[in-house]
Amino acid sequence: MTGAVVVGVAPEGRSAAAVRWAAAEAGERGLPLHLVNALVVPAGAMPGEVFAGITAARGLRALAERELAEMTLAAREVAPGLTVGSVVVQGPTIGVLRARARTADLLVLGSDGLGPVTDLVLGGIARGVCGHVPGPVVVVPEGCDPAVRTRGDGHAAVVVGDDGTPGSYRALGFAAERARARSAPLVVVRCGDPWDVPHDDLVLTDGGPPAEIVVARELPDRVLAQRSVDAEMVVLGVGDHGWWHPRRRTRPGVVLRSACPVAVVPPVPVPGAVTRSPAHASAGRGS
Repeated sequence: MTGAVVVGVAPEGRSAAAVRWAAAEAGERGLPLHLVNALVVPAGAMPGEVFAGITAARGLRALAERELAEMTLAAREVAPGLTVGSVVVQGPTIGVLRARARTADLLVLGSDGLGPVTDLVLGGIARGVCGHVPGPVVVVPEGCDPAVRTRGDGHAAVVVGDDGTPGSYRALGFAAERARARSAPLVVVRCGDPWDVPHDDLVLTDGGPPAEIVVARELPDRVLAQRSVDAEMVVLGVGDHGWWHPRRRTRPGVVLRSACPVAVVPPVPVPGAVTRSPAHASAGRGS
């Protein structure tokens, strides 16, 4: 699965938004799309198995395969001609996704729109993979239109959270490279007091756009969600500012309020990122 976009597919169509966005992303990158369903079979016999002659494993696998077939059609509607593979893997969701993400360019998850339950279920899965796989993990909010990438004629801003930690440094590199490739603005949301985060410490790529800096002394997740309304993507790091740090400066709930996909980038080198360069940054303030 080297060089693929991998999507974790949940049952009952709850991954439709994630699959459609991932299909558009894979098509734009010229990569194949791979749909993965982690099949968790309950232990023990189920009522009626003896009479029906269908085990729980067989029944659940049949449902999973039907879901994958429907999601394959949805992906090809977005990106005709896209190479789409699918597989049902029996095992715990987090373990299956970690294994499939090790050699993928991108792992995509969906927010299934179950209200407060989503924060627990999605949060648990995201914490289980973010920072534990080498590539970025993108969480696509329920109902997110794949046309989100065409906002602003394809040049909508890439928004990234930053608190000056190594985790944010890598997220900045990923966001800057994406903004450069799309000829889009880069918006950096600084978290904490301004004197805690140096304003001249940006990671940018050669030829990258200038960055608008927004200082969010409190509630940075709210500022990120507000900025997501017109953005193409929100990017977070893993660490002090990231997904699962005990201080929870940026909470998983930002995904539930985001109007665009949220990428969580691990603290590993980002291809194309170069040294920090204050000359690229233009300091603008907001809240």
